[in-house]
Amino acid sequence: MHIVYFFTFGYSLKSWHSAGILEREIRIFEELVKKYDLRFTLVTYGDAEDYRFTLNEGIEIVPIYTLLKKSKNKFYNFFKSFFISTRIKPEIHNFDIIQQNQLMGSWVSVLFKYSTKKPLYIRTGYDMFLFSIKDKKSIIKKAAYFVLTFLSHGLTNLYSVTSICDATFLKKFLPFNENKLVVRPNWVESNVTKEFNTRYKGRLLAVGRFETQKNYPILIKSLKNTGLSLDIVGSGSMENELRNLAKLEGVEVNFLGILQNNELMKLYSRYKYFVSTSLYEGNPKAILEAMCSGCIVIAREIPNNKEIITNLENGILFNNDSEFKEIIKNIQFSKNQEKISNRAIESTVLFNSLDKLVDDIYYDFKLLKKLTE
Repeated sequence: MHIVYFFTFGYSLKSWHSAGILEREIRIFEELVKKYDLRFTLVTYGDAEDYRFTLNEGIEIVPIYTLLKKSKNKFYNFFKSFFISTRIKPEIHNFDIIQQNQLMGSWVSVLFKYSTKKPLYIRTGYDMFLFSIKDKKSIIKKAAYFVLTFLSHGLTNLYSVTSICDATFLKKFLPFNENKLVVRPNWVESNVTKEFNTRYKGRLLAVGRFETQKNYPILIKSLKNTGLSLDIVGSGSMENELRNLAKLEGVEVNFLGILQNNELMKLYSRYKYFVSTSLYEGNPKAILEAMCSGCIVIAREIPNNKEIITNLENGILFNNDSEFKEIIKNIQFSKNQEKISNRAIESTVLFNSLDKLVDDIYYDFKLLKKLTE
């Protein structure tokens, strides 16, 4: 079975590498090739530089900007994207299924579907329409994401989300055909390299973009006068603001920058505690990675977090900022920490294994393949 996989609009192997996620994202293709003898052609929004990344046998790439000239004007690139399907059609032969990564760029894969008469599978990590509401985007952007979600679901053969919450939202606010909608959570692998009691005692770890959604100011303020320090992995527009806030509050915060995923996975096992003050999430990879590494995750009690964390069983949930401050103040003295750590590992192994996701995606591919027989 041969799958043509379209990247998120604007992304490439180079940008995946720069974000530290290339190895992780490619892994699932490698496992599908190895276990089920599939073939993938990855259509990236890169140029010839994408060819410098070595991929396993069974995975080929077609960088769009080796076929089309990339403009410095992003609106012109958006306009040209409507002609991508026509331009790449002669480059790809004898394939069975089209897969789209994330909603941005789905118009390209939809056009390719109708020009090739092949079934389309859209897999999203979070719902853009829902996030646009929570981000308080402009009415124009909310409308654009609504239309994109509505049309993409209506024109695809199978639509995958990573959480029950996202599926429930889509069923409620859009006339979704339930037979087209499947839930496929993100994957992690057990990653315990240090015993719980040998880990850092007075240092917390956080991972994520430095943006409003992550709510880092309340995290930094909550550490004031606790004797605890914070290590943060990531980058973003709020970095200078957060650095200044840490100095103002007298809190030790170490900004570790962006790490490659293999380096990040080694880092998790050094910490007892992982904190997430996010106001909303999809199916949060960082929380899942921390849990599978045996960290005790302290996270906001929002619907998507409640899908993966049961309070005081495999993690700790808080309802509001004052409750978070109280938990942080007493975290080193809380009971049953090693049990919570072990249960966090067990739950992610059970529900979020790579093997399970590989099997589920292959099952989806088989369903779609039948449409062409």
